[in-house]
Amino acid sequence: MSTRLLLALIAALLIVRLPSLVQPMGPDQGLYAYVGERILHGDLAYRDAWDQKPPGIHYLYAALRAISHSDVTVPAADLAAAALIALLLWRIGAGLGGPVAGGLSAALFLLLSDPSFARYGGVRVRAQCETFIGLAVTAALAVSGWSRRYDAGAKVSARTGGPGAAALILAGLLIGVAFALKYNAGLYGLVVLMALAVTTGLTLADAALVVSGSLMVPAALFVVFWHGGALNDLYQATIAYNVRYSGETYASRWDMLAYLVRFPIDHARVDALWFIGGIGCLVLVAAGLARRAVWIPVAWVAAACLSIAINGSRGLPQYFLQAAPALALAAGVGLTIAFAPLPRWAQWLAAIAIAVGVWRAGTDPFPKLADNVWHDTQYVLGRMDRRTHLARYGGARDIDKFSALDNADLGAFLASGTTSADTVYVFGFSAAAYVYADRRSASRFFWSRPVILDFNREDPRYGVAGLLADLQRAQPAYVVLQRHDWAPDVEDSAPFFLAQPALAGWLRAGYHEVPSIDGFEAWQRNLR
Repeated sequence: MSTRLLLALIAALLIVRLPSLVQPMGPDQGLYAYVGERILHGDLAYRDAWDQKPPGIHYLYAALRAISHSDVTVPAADLAAAALIALLLWRIGAGLGGPVAGGLSAALFLLLSDPSFARYGGVRVRAQCETFIGLAVTAALAVSGWSRRYDAGAKVSARTGGPGAAALILAGLLIGVAFALKYNAGLYGLVVLMALAVTTGLTLADAALVVSGSLMVPAALFVVFWHGGALNDLYQATIAYNVRYSGETYASRWDMLAYLVRFPIDHARVDALWFIGGIGCLVLVAAGLARRAVWIPVAWVAAACLSIAINGSRGLPQYFLQAAPALALAAGVGLTIAFAPLPRWAQWLAAIAIAVGVWRAGTDPFPKLADNVWHDTQYVLGRMDRRTHLARYGGARDIDKFSALDNADLGAFLASGTTSADTVYVFGFSAAAYVYADRRSASRFFWSRPVILDFNREDPRYGVAGLLADLQRAQPAYVVLQRHDWAPDVEDSAPFFLAQPALAGWLRAGYHEVPSIDGFEAWQRNLR
């Protein structure tokens, strides 16, 4: 396969992703966007807007919202990240297996990690924490220096042409960025050190430079939250809550270990990238006995699997995004090595067999991809109105807890009945409504799950008591309750709110119900 053909394929795969730029933000992205907006207004995450994700994603979304308030920033950031990862994978793959291995890794990544394979056209998985973790880790491996100096055909001496101090610090800094997005991503620092150890050689001084670089971003964030008096809020949201959230899915440590062993096999049955990446890993495990450097993608995949398992066994699709670059690299390098000694006829037979396996992984993934891309293209061409377009993204099934159209309608409803000086409150999982309305939440608990779980109830600033105190202080112009969002995991938001004597008493004493959109109850403050 020629380099020109691979370049043409990569360009085509990027073009296929362009129609996704018209997609709305998903539910998690609405959370990040709201916190990002509050940061731009001088507020501090967790103290003023409480979300469980580490602060990196909130500052990233603040940067996106500073560029534009349009939804396009979300799919555009996702597309830019994918293009950069593909470029970096080509560079890393070329260092491990030659130009074809690099180009094949990039092409497989762009093809098989396309979010449009997912339900709702991929709105839930675009520009997630794991998207940018994948970019940061890929960049860390690329800039650390070994891939530029490593000869794909032979080992190098331990210290010949080793990476410079600046490259190692930068690689560490990128791992620190990944850590700031999700703490378990710090595991990938071990992959960078392993890559150095099996290629250019690793000294204690090298490791110290990588570690020192990795501490820069977390240290800066520590200072920000210390200065804002929010270190405890940071801890409660990003560590205590997440330990509970992940722990809910495991009966024991052995249960977690069993999931860690089981889920890569299960996922290979339904996800083509995991299928072909798994084949690549098997090839590289054997090939690494002769050339240890090709174990790097395998170690990267292993670290990704452990990071995924730390998140819990819910199997949320965004958890698996972080493994995509590693799997694509393993597939590209592994297949190049495996195909090299085969006669042409055997290469064709193997390629056909793998292609059939890729096509059959999951439930009609490629027709789903085509259908999602075609839908977005129809909207781009003006053959579909915006409401019909948004209606595709959630809300069609009874179990859906998110609807892009409902969020847009709710945002318009809140904006039309309030001024910029008013606060509003949406108790549910529809944070994008705040963003579309350009209104501030009356409580830092701008989504409902932490309150429903009664998380950290010993602290009067949390749970029902903390929410009630916020509402009494802010007196929002509207209170909106989402009827269905969390069941059967936990109670839905509207029934929960109205079943709490303190919350329901406060609401009925000062508010009256008004017509709203389907799926929500809206209460307007009296005497408005």
